[in-house]
Amino acid sequence: MKKWSAGLAFILMFSMVLSACSSGSSGSTKDAGASTEDKGSGSKDKVVELKFTTWGELTADSVEKKLADQFNESHPNIKVTFEPVPGDGYATKLTTSLAAGQAPDVFLIGEGDYFKYVDKGVVEPLDDYLKADTSFKTDIFQPDLINMGKINDKLYYLPKDFNPLALWYNKRMFDEAKIPYPNDQWTWDDMITAAKKLTKKDGSKVKEFGFNATKWEYPIYIYLWLNGTDIGNEDGTKAEGFMNSDKTVAALEKYVALTKGADRVSPTPQDTETLGGDSSMFMTDKLAMMITGRWVKGDLDKSDVQYGSALIPTGAGGERASIIAAAGWAMNANGKHKQEAFELMKWLSGTEAQKARSEKGQVLPATVAELDQVKSTEVVDKPVIEMMNYAKKPISMRSANAPIFTEEFNKAMEKILLDKSTVKDALDEAAKNVDSKIQK
Repeated sequence: MKKWSAGLAFILMFSMVLSACSSGSSGSTKDAGASTEDKGSGSKDKVVELKFTTWGELTADSVEKKLADQFNESHPNIKVTFEPVPGDGYATKLTTSLAAGQAPDVFLIGEGDYFKYVDKGVVEPLDDYLKADTSFKTDIFQPDLINMGKINDKLYYLPKDFNPLALWYNKRMFDEAKIPYPNDQWTWDDMITAAKKLTKKDGSKVKEFGFNATKWEYPIYIYLWLNGTDIGNEDGTKAEGFMNSDKTVAALEKYVALTKGADRVSPTPQDTETLGGDSSMFMTDKLAMMITGRWVKGDLDKSDVQYGSALIPTGAGGERASIIAAAGWAMNANGKHKQEAFELMKWLSGTEAQKARSEKGQVLPATVAELDQVKSTEVVDKPVIEMMNYAKKPISMRSANAPIFTEEFNKAMEKILLDKSTVKDALDEAAKNVDSKIQK
């Protein structure tokens, strides 16, 4: 869901070379799956062993571990092992295991990488499995979320959960500054005006920031959309005239200016890292507002911070935008026990699993009925749910060229934020590099 993947192209390319040397048919590829005699029952039935993995969820009482235990209890001929990986190491671990032919049978992918894995042929399409299983209907899912998993008219992912990005604010800092909380009528300019009032200095040093103009690309994409621009065309085949358009350059100059100068309202990326991250700053009353997902709720609720959520403010033209950060279960295309893996995927995406995860309040259920239940009781974070009505697809959800766009745009942002280049020069270079790589 959130920023866990980077630099996948080389490893995935290597994985394809290796997988091309082995058969992708069921029963011929060496992977995590294995069959053993069910000697305890005395029957001739075999117990199929499966593995699945996610990022995070390292605690013994995690929801995914409980779901695995429940699956094993109700499926005597399948033994599932849950192998979570810390978020920072997830992409490397997964892609390395894919390259070595030892990847789990089922693994979790964030929405920003859906195209990457499909494009490299390591994810199994699910359409035939769904046609053969009339008991499982995909209409239980939110339409936008199930459609995210469809690439080139095939379905590759079953939704796990989702989190629309929204504006989160520190009530205590607003109260101390005697500023009304954000409301549905706020524009981006209103937010920045409030951020200036919320920013406090000790001499020349800023000790409390009004807003975090993060280097994470998702909030930046949203800001660009609010200003009528994007980093690429709709189908992700061209960067020139988009990533470096006059609108994009002007918007990013204003955005970056929030972190610079004597009247800055935002920490620099270096400030944020030094102070422990935006969530830590937010919980210690050093940051008044941030645009992020509902995954922060778990940490916020453990602290004594007084917080609220609001719709992301509108742009100059009155438009509003957000991104749905989501996660989907994928099947290893070279797995040995694909039918059993599909049974596990249904379990992990089904209604009971959706209920179990949403009880903690960190994610929203991907199924229609369960989300409606959350909507009927949610008060504090109601704006977060409402932001899904304004969600748009960034380049990473529109094109197999997404890794090229993301890599070059992030390189440009790093140069800009480190004062190694002007906005225009950095974006001109990035757009040129993107188009050059796409045309190869």
